[in-house]
Amino acid sequence: MMMKRFTITFVLLLLLISNSLLAQDTTVDQESSLAIPTEVVTQDTLIKDVNHSSELNKISDIRSQFEKQNSTYSAPVKPGESLLRFVKKDHAALSEEALYWARFVRDASLRFDDKMTFQDTVIVNPLFMPLLFKGNILPKDLTFYDFSALKSKNPYSQYYKADSVFKDLERVNKITEIATGYIEKHHPEYFRYSVNDLPKDIIKPKEIIKDPTESLLSVSNEANFNDVSGPGKFIPERRYWKSNFESAIQFSQNHVSANWHKGGSSNLNVFTRNYLRYDYNKDKVQLTNEMELKASFYNAPKDTIHDYKIGDDVFRLHSNLGYKAFNKWFYTFDAEFKTQLFTNYKENSTQQLAALLSPFSVNIGVGMKYELDKAFKDKHKKLKLTVNMAPASFTYLYSIKDNIDLARHGFRDNKRSLSKFGSTLRTDLNYNISRNVNWQSRFYYFTSYDQVVGEFENTLTLAISRFFSTRIYLHLRFDDGVKKKEDIDTYFQMNELLSFGFNYKW
Repeated sequence: MMMKRFTITFVLLLLLISNSLLAQDTTVDQESSLAIPTEVVTQDTLIKDVNHSSELNKISDIRSQFEKQNSTYSAPVKPGESLLRFVKKDHAALSEEALYWARFVRDASLRFDDKMTFQDTVIVNPLFMPLLFKGNILPKDLTFYDFSALKSKNPYSQYYKADSVFKDLERVNKITEIATGYIEKHHPEYFRYSVNDLPKDIIKPKEIIKDPTESLLSVSNEANFNDVSGPGKFIPERRYWKSNFESAIQFSQNHVSANWHKGGSSNLNVFTRNYLRYDYNKDKVQLTNEMELKASFYNAPKDTIHDYKIGDDVFRLHSNLGYKAFNKWFYTFDAEFKTQLFTNYKENSTQQLAALLSPFSVNIGVGMKYELDKAFKDKHKKLKLTVNMAPASFTYLYSIKDNIDLARHGFRDNKRSLSKFGSTLRTDLNYNISRNVNWQSRFYYFTSYDQVVGEFENTLTLAISRFFSTRIYLHLRFDDGVKKKEDIDTYFQMNELLSFGFNYKW
């Protein structure tokens, strides 16, 4: 008897499981069939067996229902421009704008705006990602038999309840399952992907086996230092542009009281020089750019009209473009612009001697240049010499003012312009004698074969510290284009200055 009951129970259990599996397959087929449009055949509303009298009486009721529903029917309205923009005009299809909004509504991944970013590692809740149909219709905890009934019950379970450490995570997962199950039952059209759409390729991780003896130190033989080579030579990146800047402001002051037994007058001298150089050197091309601003001021106690006078005022721009010919020689094109910045007056007079662009000179020439850059054993001792020779040279002088003393600058017949063709020689020397002693020299020579203009500048700087120095300056000039004065029978001119003050360079 017991055997028969067990057999019947087992058969019923198998039938129940097979029916549930069949129902699951049927449901999956129905869900999958939603994605593929199929032709549905509807049956006629009339009853096939119309011989029965009771069924014939219902025909009038059915017609009245149709008439009642058709009473609210209205003719379709012609679509406006706001609707026609969603339809292509060439053929009956959705426009790009309509497809964009359709995809935007269906694709949940497009709900994120531009401010949302997924950098580093972000754990995303699958509920807020595009829906994925996994095919699991039956719940995970579906059971047909309570296996816990066979276990012995805890007599103290009624007094306490075990709490999970991941209760918050379990609650979120439960809500996610409920929401996904609701969409599966009521809105299956929201699913765009299924498990079958996922890539099947499996990327297997490469196992990295570390040698456990790698961190152990072992010496097989003694070290041989004879075969050890020196460190590799460091070659820094070449700089094609190089800059150099010097700035100095020097003072010299002498005060004499009114009752000084030997007499005399107080005086104050201020001298400033600012020099900027920017050079370019690559392969065979060399470019030199110089800008120099130099001025000296001193008080004039004997001048009853002006409180101060200007001793030296020079603003100079010089450029030299060279192409290497051989060794240390370059083919060059040389250009120089020179003028003054301030207005200088004659003593006890309003007569202007010089002013801005009154006059100014431009000199251009074509020739060759020799350059020497020599270093000595002493790292602070350096010599740099540049000699530029321009056999073909042109000099142009012009003054924008005509009320200055034009004869002092070599103009003839009170003309404000002067042109000269000839040859030019220019020499620049920078000699660091020691760490604190520097000698700079500049020689300029121009001849038009009937007139000569020469300048020779020398500056000896004795540095006391990094920012303070003593300066000895000597400037000699020769110009035979200027007429001699009655009291001075020579073409030579001289300007000398001894000063102390601030000096800075880089």
